[in-house]
Amino acid sequence: MADYKAIMTLALAGHSYSEIVAAVGCSRREIAAVKKTITAYGITAGQAASMNPAEIAGMFPDGRKRVSEDYIKPDFDRVLASMKFNRHFTIQQAWGKYLADPVGAGKKYGYSQYCALFGEHTRVKDVVATLHHEPGRTMLVDWAGDTLEVLDAVTGEVTKLYLFVAVLPYSGAVFCRGFTDMKSPSWIDAHVAAFDFFGGAPQMVVPDNPTT
Repeated sequence: MADYKAIMTLALAGHSYSEIVAAVGCSRREIAAVKKTITAYGITAGQAASMNPAEIAGMFPDGRKRVSEDYIKPDFDRVLASMKFNRHFTIQQAWGKYLADPVGAGKKYGYSQYCALFGEHTRVKDVVATLHHEPGRTMLVDWAGDTLEVLDAVTGEVTKLYLFVAVLPYSGAVFCRGFTDMKSPSWIDAHVAAFDFFGGAPQMVVPDNPTT
């Protein structure tokens, strides 16, 4: 459980999120919860300093489900380490290893409960998923950003341009080109131009909910 009193003291002293994280080793989510509680209860620095552990615990109950002593507790930190080392390692494989592990005496959780406990563990740990990409597999495309304007220096005419952007996520290579509209012919021409620019076509093109 986080040291909520320390977080509260630092927050009331005006320290930033980054400073509090560095000092206490908590998550930003926990800091946000403390700030919300401070506002809701109108807590002052003096009141925070005088609070006892029971009062703090009452304000910030541990939201994690208690693991019954009748069941063998899964090693979710080890599961997360396996997922980080091998991106193909799944939660179902982790559950299978948990069932097959002869160590410990007690009941084993079913798959749905195992997944629920794992989800809560990752939320408490403030774990963020990392996307992994393979070379040549995907190209991300969209009409991006605000509409551009091109000024004709001779006539003074202003033409609107819509920016098409294509990205190869593995390498970070980017292609962009402006078009006078976002109709299907322009959309198709943009893809052809992107394939030509990158020197080939990926296995998959992934649009980001474009209007075309």
